[in-house]
Amino acid sequence: MKGEATRVMLVDDNKEFCALLQDWIAREPDLVCVGIVHDGRTAVRKIPELAPDVVILDLVLPHLDGLGVLEHMKRTGVTSKFLILSAFGADHFLETALRLGADSFVMKPFDPPILMQRIREITDHSGVFKGRQHMLTAQQKKAIIEDMIAQRITEIGIPAHYKGYQYLKDAIFMVVDNPERLGQVTKVLYPAIAKRNKTSPDKVERAMRHAIETAWSRGDMDVLHRTFGYSVDANRGRPTNSSFIAKIADQIRLELKMKGALSNSG
Repeated sequence: MKGEATRVMLVDDNKEFCALLQDWIAREPDLVCVGIVHDGRTAVRKIPELAPDVVILDLVLPHLDGLGVLEHMKRTGVTSKFLILSAFGADHFLETALRLGADSFVMKPFDPPILMQRIREITDHSGVFKGRQHMLTAQQKKAIIEDMIAQRITEIGIPAHYKGYQYLKDAIFMVVDNPERLGQVTKVLYPAIAKRNKTSPDKVERAMRHAIETAWSRGDMDVLHRTFGYSVDANRGRPTNSSFIAKIADQIRLELKMKGALSNSG
């Protein structure tokens, strides 16, 4: 029934996208769109007025960004649930959004059924989706950590299209999740990454080494020196694969520990 439908409000500066999203919501018998705004300043005014159950909020908005909207709503005690849409996964933005009261997020591009499912999950009070919500939290943490790793590797100067880029990213994530794996690089990390990518451990090792060598020949030496300092191979001036993985993983874990909320990487 209409009166029992979940009331959804859209806050996104892309008018065509909002029209599509409104159409998707209109097809769902248990959802209804109660309003659309295209900038943060208007959102701050209209959310308390419309009192939606769920606000679908983009982080990038004119006048006041999504984080500013969340912060303002937290101060004013609005009880609406907030589902964040974002085309990028920068860790500090997503973590701040969660701290300011965001209940879930969906990365663009996405499939409409996934978004509809997220809306139902964060408004469900029966406990039906309780297990899924815990899984979503783990997914949020995973996405944030992966983006932190990718940002570090890119800054160092390893091109994203290199196979070694993905292999290093996977290895660093595995060590962040379980530091004991650092002592099992050859026996555990390389075989696990090889299996995931349908290749051999030797090729994983060589691709990582090539990616690191590329960074040392083309990357920003100030960044490299600041990041690695002492932990380099004295003969060739670059860290070994293990040293590279260990250094980045340690930095990520320290940053997560300092931030607190994500210290358990799940």
